[in-house]
Amino acid sequence: MTPSAGSGSDQLLAFIKYLRGRDIPISPADSLDAVHVASLIGYQDREQLKHGLAAVLAKSLREVQLFNAGFEQFFSVEHRADNGGDDRTDGENPAANGEAPAGERADPSSALAQLAEQNDGVADLMQTPLMNALTQGDEGALAVAIEAAAGAAEVQTIRLFTQRGQYTRKLLDALGEQQLRDVAIELESTHREAFEELQALRAELLERARDRVERAYTVFASGDTEDFLDDALSKVKLGNVAPHQMARLKKLLDRMARKLAARHGRRRRRSRRGQLNITSTLRKAVATDGIPFEPRFRSVQHRRPQVLAICDVSGSVAAYAKFLLMFLYALQDVLPRTRSFAFSSNLGEVTDWFDDLPVEVAIERVNFSYGGATDYGRALNDFSELALQDINRSTTVILLGDARNNDADPRLDILADIKSRCKQFIWLNPESRRAWGSGDSEMLSVIRHCHIAAECNNLKQLERIVDKLLSDMRGR
Repeated sequence: MTPSAGSGSDQLLAFIKYLRGRDIPISPADSLDAVHVASLIGYQDREQLKHGLAAVLAKSLREVQLFNAGFEQFFSVEHRADNGGDDRTDGENPAANGEAPAGERADPSSALAQLAEQNDGVADLMQTPLMNALTQGDEGALAVAIEAAAGAAEVQTIRLFTQRGQYTRKLLDALGEQQLRDVAIELESTHREAFEELQALRAELLERARDRVERAYTVFASGDTEDFLDDALSKVKLGNVAPHQMARLKKLLDRMARKLAARHGRRRRRSRRGQLNITSTLRKAVATDGIPFEPRFRSVQHRRPQVLAICDVSGSVAAYAKFLLMFLYALQDVLPRTRSFAFSSNLGEVTDWFDDLPVEVAIERVNFSYGGATDYGRALNDFSELALQDINRSTTVILLGDARNNDADPRLDILADIKSRCKQFIWLNPESRRAWGSGDSEMLSVIRHCHIAAECNNLKQLERIVDKLLSDMRGR
């Protein structure tokens, strides 16, 4: 791996983009550090470069493991691509110039070779460099031809996995596969044995072209594709997520949580002081003839903020409650202590379950214990008895539910009491705003008793709301 400075820098930037696609967060400052490290170390010593880049790009044990695997995959692919799978130059490779190596001429007993003596089209095809390389199995010539065609087809511009077929076709056209196809069409109905022999060669060429495009996709587009899939999934309603998407969704949720933790965890609260304490200031100024060199201020009692999460876990919104709780508990390093409550009809506090059990297990127990028909009035009455007295001006209350109460009393008086006591009362409704107030929905009635009422049915919306919540808690 000894690229020039210019190509090495481009290759390094492509590698950084590739690492981002493998879920390693790399900032612009990290990228500049990596370029600086590479300029100091150089590209000649592979292991030294690997350790140098790891020092600035991988910041945890998890990221080191991802970095090591990514480095080996990326640069091994780049090495094969740069060398064309063969160490010989074009001048040292006879087949690159259309000549078969000495002693390796086309098999005269093959159907194509015999037909070439009678058919001018087949004869012209058999004399092409590509056909010579295919019939002789010359790996070096094929690799050189495929790399030249890959450059002509600009496979490095591939961005999505859905483009692989398109770029494979471009590469084959650049190779001149059209001539093989035309001859195959001509032979299909007249010379079956020669046709099958030619089709086998075309299939081999297609496989090599696909492999080259796959390698280009791995290097240049896998990160973009991952970003595209993550972005699309983050906008899917959580209730519509298929089972096979759950692993990706959990990974995406963890990434969002890490991003918010990094954004808000580093902020320092500005020191606050109370009003000027005149009596104490004057007493302190006696020693300086009444000149108040050291003003004294009254101390401010800071109340520790808390979050109370109330989740409807009835069948219609259980999936949304699950991911809200997972998100909140993934942010415990930057969020204040969270107390969790679950209800369908009866409401109960489930905070201890999340303290003692893995989040997924705790959520399963919540759904099993509190799932059923919805009764907001009864649930809010239970909440009032359990936690209303604990709400103060440092408390944020988040209620997740669709506000569909089966035409029962929603106890708006309790909602009004919660709003008057807390710093923020946020109602998250997984239903579209267009459905609010339809049927047995009480949403239009409860809106006036909330500081914020928002539609929230996917991870993108959930991330935005939690981001604002964290900003408000830190006075930003």
